[in-house]
Amino acid sequence: MSFGRIFFFIFGFALLEVIVLAQVAGMIGWPVTIIATVTTALLGSFLFRRQGLDTWIRLNQKMQQGDMPGQEMVEGIMLLLGGALLITPGFITDAVGFALLLPTSRRLMARRIIAKGTLQGFATQRQGGFTYTAYTQRSGQPFQQPADRNDGHVTIDGESQRTD
Repeated sequence: MSFGRIFFFIFGFALLEVIVLAQVAGMIGWPVTIIATVTTALLGSFLFRRQGLDTWIRLNQKMQQGDMPGQEMVEGIMLLLGGALLITPGFITDAVGFALLLPTSRRLMARRIIAKGTLQGFATQRQGGFTYTAYTQRSGQPFQQPADRNDGHVTIDGESQRTD
């Protein structure tokens, strides 16, 4: 995406947010609109801390059990995005932010994101330890290791199947 498209998207979104704020303020008044905006930011920061801690605990439990915490990693990114959106003044960003912070909707969205891809992982040995990173891809085929790659990286090819 080019800089111009990103700029116009952000500009258009900010303009839409201002229009919605003005419409709401016209119906309920500016003081109530400002109080509602500040209240959603405070409630969002509370939810972000609480849900972030819960997700962090689940992530650590999965890692201690030897499982890949893919769901928790996706949820963590969604929590960060939701927290940032709730701090941003406006009702559209608040609605999206709350959807990303509320456990039921966040888990549903995270499952859909994960279900659309297959898990690709690679491990890199670094002074006695391993770093594991997961990516998703739509092909559904096992990932192939290039034959000429011998730079100290270890690639683990395989397939992933979700069992709930």
